[in-house]
Amino acid sequence: MTNDQSSYPLLPFSQLVYDTTRWLPQVYTFPFTYRWENGAADKERIEHVCRTALANHPVFSMRINWRGRQYAATPKDILHGPYHSVTLYVQGQDLLVQGKFNRILGDGMSLEILFEDIRRAYNNESLEPDDYWGYVARFEQLKNELHYNESKAWLVKEFADTAVPVRPTIDRCCLTTFLPPKAGLHIADYTDLQEKINNLSHSHYISLDGIFSLCAVLAIADYCGTDSAALTWAYEGREKEPEQRIFGSLHRDIPFKINQKSTIINNKLDLIRETRNKIRAGIAHSDYPYTLTPPYNKRWNYAVNVLRVPDLEDFLSTSGIPLKLESMQKQKYAYALFDIEILEHIDSLQLRYRYSATHYKPESIRKFAELVRKYVEWLIN
Repeated sequence: MTNDQSSYPLLPFSQLVYDTTRWLPQVYTFPFTYRWENGAADKERIEHVCRTALANHPVFSMRINWRGRQYAATPKDILHGPYHSVTLYVQGQDLLVQGKFNRILGDGMSLEILFEDIRRAYNNESLEPDDYWGYVARFEQLKNELHYNESKAWLVKEFADTAVPVRPTIDRCCLTTFLPPKAGLHIADYTDLQEKINNLSHSHYISLDGIFSLCAVLAIADYCGTDSAALTWAYEGREKEPEQRIFGSLHRDIPFKINQKSTIINNKLDLIRETRNKIRAGIAHSDYPYTLTPPYNKRWNYAVNVLRVPDLEDFLSTSGIPLKLESMQKQKYAYALFDIEILEHIDSLQLRYRYSATHYKPESIRKFAELVRKYVEWLIN
């Protein structure tokens, strides 16, 4: 046990996961199996590599006390903790790396950082330090600064209108239900539009996150029959160099809203410019975790969230280590009401709609996805 002087509150998204898993323990846990080709004879070395990489990141030694505060501990085995597990098995000439990670530990970019450290450790290269606890301490200090409170005031003023829809109308009568949220998945292929989308992104200085957030928010307004709509999008953060090596939930869910769609949609350039400005303003005020903080999270936890998914397969294919994804266990429960994942490869582009099938029918998701596609085509043509 630890006292509160040596512990800290969880980071905002980790707090969301912690609260959720108290009634749905497995919803944010992701099992995986990777195959290390021809690694059987090198099992001891590869296991040491995995231990070295995990030990470089303090979050894998993090524990949570009875008050829900995180603190540093000395693990008995760095490969196994309350929120992660990694085990190596020999299969023929190969080595299977099986395990699971809970989302309380880190965001999507964190996995890229971990795999990079596995590559470095395997090649006997030095690992850069992870200042997780320094970041957590600075995050707490930030709460006392003027900019933090100014950001809160700006966000509350900008997004206080609860009449603005933040998701397509659900098919169930209400959000609250005793039924577990079953996972639903719909994949929309944008490979045929990839070149035009990238051209728009480069020529107008707007990211893929901005393009798809704009089209999704316009689709929400259409679906709900309103002239305004909002959603959140995941910003990876990590602006400062020391933060580049941190495994943790450093990303920020930033709200984004479009008003008077019927008026501004007449001019694409104005719409793109407004989107770009709103994205930048959201980032500038993102020190305050508005969408994850009570009482605002009661609404925004159920908003559509647009996020980029790291391309770990491409990363591994160029890493020089013979590690390939063997399988991911099919998701049983939805960990969010409605997420839109952007998955970009060199020669392909997809949107993955992950949703609660307890709240939405497949035909409703297809209808919404068609509206998003309609606005993407309108924007690039």
